[in-house]
Amino acid sequence: MKSITYSSFTGKVVEGNRIGRKLGFPTANLLSDEPLPPKGVYVAHIEYEDKSFYGLLNIGTRPTLHLKEISVEVYIFEFFDIIYHQTLCITPLNFLRDEGMFNSLQQLQKQLEIDKINALRWLNENQYTTP
Repeated sequence: MKSITYSSFTGKVVEGNRIGRKLGFPTANLLSDEPLPPKGVYVAHIEYEDKSFYGLLNIGTRPTLHLKEISVEVYIFEFFDIIYHQTLCITPLNFLRDEGMFNSLQQLQKQLEIDKINALRWLNENQYTTP
């Protein structure tokens, strides 16, 4: 199977709705005027202040929340700093799934837990060092 290479992009962290935080998956919501990969959920490499992290990247309209505008948000594994107004460099590494509509926030939370497991498995299988 041929792997797809995605371009890195930068984004400035802005305040969001804090829904991810309530679900145990706090995200950094990003504003970027650079080209983005297609909508969906990705395993991502994140650079912040010359440090490397991994996490989940979501690009889409967040249909479970009934929103219409495209958003870009990243959940960084084992990261707890407050980084509003900071710039992150994001490199999507692997597409995990299409954006989906869930019947409840609890269903979304369960899917995020599955996404995290799948991302960590992919990182391990591809010999990326995770925290």
